[in-house]
Amino acid sequence: MAPNEATSGARRLTAGLASAAFAGFILCNLAWLVLGLLRPGYSMVSRPVSALGVGPHGVWMDAAFVLTGSSLAASVAGLSRAISGHLRPLAHAACTALLLVSPIGFVWTGLVTMDSLTLHTLGAQLAIGAPLVTLPLAGLLLRPAQGWRRLGNGLLLAGPLTLALLVGFIESVPRAQLLSGVGGGRFGLWQRALGVEVLAWYLALAWATMRRQRVPKPYKGPAMEGFIASWYARNTRGDVREYRACAEALAKQLPAGGRVLEVAPGPGYLAIELARLGDYRVTGLDISRTFVQIAQENARAAGAAVDFRHGNASQMPFADATFDLVACRAAFKNFSDPLGALNEVHRVLKPGGRASILDLRKEATREEIAPYVDEMKLSPVSALFTKLTFRFFLTKNAYTREAIERLAAQSRFGACEVVSRGIEFDLRLAKPAASA
Repeated sequence: MAPNEATSGARRLTAGLASAAFAGFILCNLAWLVLGLLRPGYSMVSRPVSALGVGPHGVWMDAAFVLTGSSLAASVAGLSRAISGHLRPLAHAACTALLLVSPIGFVWTGLVTMDSLTLHTLGAQLAIGAPLVTLPLAGLLLRPAQGWRRLGNGLLLAGPLTLALLVGFIESVPRAQLLSGVGGGRFGLWQRALGVEVLAWYLALAWATMRRQRVPKPYKGPAMEGFIASWYARNTRGDVREYRACAEALAKQLPAGGRVLEVAPGPGYLAIELARLGDYRVTGLDISRTFVQIAQENARAAGAAVDFRHGNASQMPFADATFDLVACRAAFKNFSDPLGALNEVHRVLKPGGRASILDLRKEATREEIAPYVDEMKLSPVSALFTKLTFRFFLTKNAYTREAIERLAAQSRFGACEVVSRGIEFDLRLAKPAASA
């Protein structure tokens, strides 16, 4: 199976598991509604849902509890798969365990009925009471994960909301009736509101997981194809001295005959200059087919042996431990899956290999950018367009020093060095050498 096919299959599996929460939500609420209507004298306002698990049709309510818990557990498994590359192992395991508490409680509630009231109540507390603590804690663990911060912040609200419903639930009936589990007052109404609230949080988790399994564009902004790519190639051709200086700095990190990968080389100027400096085996990987074609033509014209290929930075078509050095210049801010790209860079690097990612600093001011553009010796119209592109698009997508350090820390590299130079930063990464 091709890597892209395997990835697509993994995404479908993750999304399918996550979607099980919707089945659990519908099943649980449909069960208590239908069975409550079928039972003579039963009040959905005053009587607990668990009362439907004993007596006539009780087996159906118990089965609904078990299936709801199982569905939620499957959904958590999908979420766990989705966040596995975004959190450190301990945080990932803790987040998964916290989110499994409520599903386990639902299964427990179905297996142990109100005939064993103490044990049944324990299961119910795990199902709809424990989220008071487990959901906010899971939110705190999710917040540092790339792309999951907003959901993590949302889960922090689960604590006070669940607490408010729990207080209403407890205060709805006299304590003696509460302990006996028979209900009274608005016991059943508050309990149902609490159950729906907890299930709704799992729906939110499932929806967020499913959305992230859609295959996104591998880049931000417009595609660099056709006229746009040709215009960019023409206007960056004059930076030869800068490309050569960058290539010389990279070559100092390479052994003789070393293998180099430039990610997102665009027209290929840097890769070509690097190939001219020594007996290096240079490869370029770009998502733009137009850029690949332009780079190949530029390499032939320069007499440089560079293997330019089409591909995605977050799904590289190379074997593990292939390259001594990976470089990326002025493109990383445009990657839609930057963490995936960093992890792929780590994978294709040989043990002891290094990576250098040079890109625009978000802190770069218009006063710093203007002379940089002026040195490109563009026509007045192209210079104006380039400055506007920096101002309204490139700096918007650029990383602050803190953001790029945080991203590197979340990647398989775990650590980095960031060196600021002019309007750029140089993110320096290293893969540990293999132990003897």
